[in-house]
Amino acid sequence: MDYSYDLKGNNLYIGENRIPAYSLEENEIGNCTSCDSILISLSYHRAGEKTVIVTKCVSCGVFYANVYDSGWNWADEVKVSLLPIPIPISSQVVDDWKGLETIPIKKLEAVFSRGEIEALFARAKDETPVRQYLYRARKKYKLFEEIFDLELAL
Repeated sequence: MDYSYDLKGNNLYIGENRIPAYSLEENEIGNCTSCDSILISLSYHRAGEKTVIVTKCVSCGVFYANVYDSGWNWADEVKVSLLPIPIPISSQVVDDWKGLETIPIKKLEAVFSRGEIEALFARAKDETPVRQYLYRARKKYKLFEEIFDLELAL
């Protein structure tokens, strides 16, 4: 079954079924299976007898759906794909500080870590970014473009 998520409306899609969130509480849910960092909840959804919590890794930015049974026993973890979100920006290529600043911070946080965002802004202002964070951010440019239909060229 495919799991996808709408960051703008906080709706989870399991196949073709749209499941709205009943809570947007942020909690530490567990550890990422990709990098072992902390998973933070984005939203909670009821799917029949199960509760599904959509989470995001604070380090690598991977999204998961953590599935629990009616007794809050963990049942499964599934990677979640994100649905594209249109962003009203005049240019579809962001290559300067002004363009980067027009992107809502929530959109940047959906893909990039805090350090990566700081590195992007430093690069856009022609300051010296933390090279490691800028490198990691650049590896995520394609994902950001796929989700938001917006190309970063910093």
